[in-house]
Amino acid sequence: MEKDIRILLVDDHAVVREGMKHMLAHEEDMEVVGESANGQEALSQVETLCPNIVLTDIKMPVMDGIELIRYLKEQYASCNIIALTIYDEYLAAAMEAGARGYLLKDIKAEELTQAIRQVHLGGVVISQSFPPEIRTEYEQRYGKKEKADMVEELQLVVPPPVDANQLLGFASRVEKIFNSSLLQIVGSWQNGTALTICLKKATPIADILNKLAEMPEIEEVVEKPPSKTPLSLLKKVTGIPRLERRMRRTIFVKLKPL
Repeated sequence: MEKDIRILLVDDHAVVREGMKHMLAHEEDMEVVGESANGQEALSQVETLCPNIVLTDIKMPVMDGIELIRYLKEQYASCNIIALTIYDEYLAAAMEAGARGYLLKDIKAEELTQAIRQVHLGGVVISQSFPPEIRTEYEQRYGKKEKADMVEELQLVVPPPVDANQLLGFASRVEKIFNSSLLQIVGSWQNGTALTICLKKATPIADILNKLAEMPEIEEVVEKPPSKTPLSLLKKVTGIPRLERRMRRTIFVKLKPL
């Protein structure tokens, strides 16, 4: 089965690329589909390999990371880029160019994989090495999405614990409100659940968020994975294959306790 997160590594040091591949090799939902030594090489790789995540260094010969990020966002808007570097002074430049994350190379393997999943699900991640106020500023500034996005397939992620009857009742009401069909439920009440909903027609994401927020049983609706989301649930969500090539959006929903 094709893995959901396809990653391209871009770094001018082969030993760094090997280290990244080793860190990501055992992740069930991730696949390193290619590697490049500079931005120029990466451009041809993106065109042929179609990654949805690019992990790129900043300082590289031929074409540096900032220029690569800017070009990719102009030409491949669906490709999410994370800067992975030893330098902390290029945060502003990378994010303004279009990066969705900025990480320092002292990051631990678990932190890296969680950051990749968060970006894949639409979030913005900033290295924990930066002060909290800096991280919050950039996450809020660049975490905003274009609300005109249209959605055909809705993935609703419900963190644990959730009563089984409450979950089934919620799924039924969502089907009626959005005139949609429930395709699958993956997970359990102890570990979190993801509901995949097929919409009858493409719907603006803003309309979906508004309707969900109006449902009385919902306590919170967010597009970015909440900080306390279990890593096991993020792995589960990103590993769910698309049943068809629909425009999918993942939304995190917290239900009110019974």
